Amino acid sequence: MGLATTTTIPFNSCNSLRWNQTGQIVAGTTSGSSASQLNNPSCLYIDNNNTLYICDHDNNRVQKWIQGATTGTTVAGDSAGTQGSTSTLLKTPIDLTFDTNGFMYVVDNGNNRVQRFALGSTTGTTVAGTTASTNALTDLKQPTAIDIDNNSNLYILDMGNTRLVEWTPNATSGTLLISDSSLNNVYGMIRVPYSSNQVYMCDQGSNKIRVWTFGASSQNMSLQTVNDSQHNTLNNPTGIVLDPYGNLYVADRDNDRIVMYCVNSTVGIVVAEDNNSVPSLKKPVALAFDSDLNLYLLSTNSDQVVKLPRI
Repeated sequence: MGLATTTTIPFNSCNSLRWNQTGQIVAGTTSGSSASQLNNPSCLYIDNNNTLYICDHDNNRVQKWIQGATTGTTVAGDSAGTQGSTSTLLKTPIDLTFDTNGFMYVVDNGNNRVQRFALGSTTGTTVAGTTASTNALTDLKQPTAIDIDNNSNLYILDMGNTRLVEWTPNATSGTLLISDSSLNNVYGMIRVPYSSNQVYMCDQGSNKIRVWTFGASSQNMSLQTVNDSQHNTLNNPTGIVLDPYGNLYVADRDNDRIVMYCVNSTVGIVVAEDNNSVPSLKKPVALAFDSDLNLYLLSTNSDQVVKLPRI
């Protein structure tokens, strides 16, 4: 499929995409380590069954949350929050994704590795990194984000080494795709739709979303401007997600809002923001969509996942 145009997108414009500004809490209560709680969560993934997977960062675990549940189930790491570097423990997990076969890949940030978990297993296999934090291509250093293609090639944002690397299945070292000293404060990353060699990266250092081509010595372009009179730029963008039409959504953390960049647009539109809302939309760090295009955000202010229903 080629790049989407206005004639192939099922909407006249992404302006027709709207969400209820009053959210519903679907996971988390107060900060803590019980099965109903989260502690500084950092990532959010929703599968085809609309089940939530949450990187419970400071509890060193990944929580699976079935729709309508009041508690989560630990599917990686220790349910009590104990950190470690064994095959059954994690240390500050920060991102995750799944492949087409149902394997879960967790960016185990504090252990400088990526762990793969088979469905139903809480024992991980290291598929990238060694727990050492050197700049060798066999290692990772404070990795922050992951994406995967249909061939199970892993794209890992290796922030401590200011680079993006690719790990093919069963590889013992990564391949360098992008390297630049400015990538020292990048947290979110996702591949650009319909492109085999470009990524979006959330750069908190420059408060921009950077578009970068593999092998290029500098970025192609960046997204920063927002159509808003009060806050017309991003401020600590932390997480990004795409909808099925290729529109990009940014968790604009320190502006307490979600910004949408429509396909081929460089000016963002505010689609949700906190106005001392209940539940809180403050400090969003991760976003996800379910199969009905309801929008979910992870608030580190409330340690909760909030659902914004599509309208």
